[in-house]
Amino acid sequence: MAAANDGLNGSDILVAEGLASGYGGMQVLSDVDLRISRGEMVVLLGANGSGKTTLLRALMSLVPLYGGTIAFRGRDVTRLRTDQKARLGLAYMSEFAVFPDLSIDENLSMGGYRLPAAMVKDRKKELYAAFPVLSGRKSHLAASLSGGQRKMLGFAKALMFRPELLLLDEPSAGLAPRIVTEMIETMRLFHEREGVAMLIAEQNILFMTAASRGYVLENGRVVAKGPVQDLERNDLVRQAYLGIARA
Repeated sequence: MAAANDGLNGSDILVAEGLASGYGGMQVLSDVDLRISRGEMVVLLGANGSGKTTLLRALMSLVPLYGGTIAFRGRDVTRLRTDQKARLGLAYMSEFAVFPDLSIDENLSMGGYRLPAAMVKDRKKELYAAFPVLSGRKSHLAASLSGGQRKMLGFAKALMFRPELLLLDEPSAGLAPRIVTEMIETMRLFHEREGVAMLIAEQNILFMTAASRGYVLENGRVVAKGPVQDLERNDLVRQAYLGIARA
């Protein structure tokens, strides 16, 4: 697993500095700095409305940047379009994850839209082996899946073209605790097997168990960051997420 310090180093795959973003005239993010190393799993904690989704969408050019810079794989990608960032190896799994009116197989095809047909076929074979619950229902609409199955399909779709960094928005939203645990284990599996780095935006404290480092957002600003062991001892995190009152 990647080193868990807060200084920049040659292994950083993504470096964001001074990000400001929002919607129309409403600014949501202010002066956000973020870094992720190659193959690292990082959790982004925050309550509803803290700016987690806006930050992920800003990194993917899905909302406008008012200020700041983004570098990916050592290249300035601040002004690149979403599709250009995707071609470089940056992927995004939204909270909704799938196209409900498409079949499972069609969803995977959408995830691999830019790959040659032979590679799409081979990658689907790998992913169906990893997600057997999807394999037997390839022609079923995504809308027919349970919440947990939809998340698994969304995760598989995002993995289709083997991204180097995957941004995940609330992967636990609407899931039962048992399914959340399964989701975390699946994420760990692909992290270890394929070395994909992940930035996981969550409210669920369980995702700290999968990560080496974390950031905490409040009102669009980073209010805490560091190795997860340090965050677990942070008074803000203990009170807001672990339910432990300050001594």
